[in-house]
Amino acid sequence: MNRCVLLVGAVLGLVSVVLGAVVDHSVELNVSDADSIETALRYNMIYSVLIVALSLAPVETKLYQAAYVFIVGAVFFSFSIYASVLLTVPYIIYLTPFGGVTLMMAWVFLIIRAFQIKREP
Repeated sequence: MNRCVLLVGAVLGLVSVVLGAVVDHSVELNVSDADSIETALRYNMIYSVLIVALSLAPVETKLYQAAYVFIVGAVFFSFSIYASVLLTVPYIIYLTPFGGVTLMMAWVFLIIRAFQIKREP
């Protein structure tokens, strides 16, 4: 188990729930911004669970290494949207595609690891 990855995954999960509640109950957003935040929250939640799951993988499989790439992708993707919409930092939205591409790379990394792991008899 990788404790650091577990901690980051748990923090990302907490952030998604807290931000979801705050946005839902305390922030007035136009439809476009609300859709963007909903997408960011969904990705944040999904990847926090995936990161926690990968942190629990046996060390010898090295699957937790993919979690590092998922962390970078999730942070760039979701947090750039949060900052753009909630903190009105519009230029930071240009980091969102970088986060999306990083998430795709993480999935490719997992696919490669799947082929590298030896089958048990």
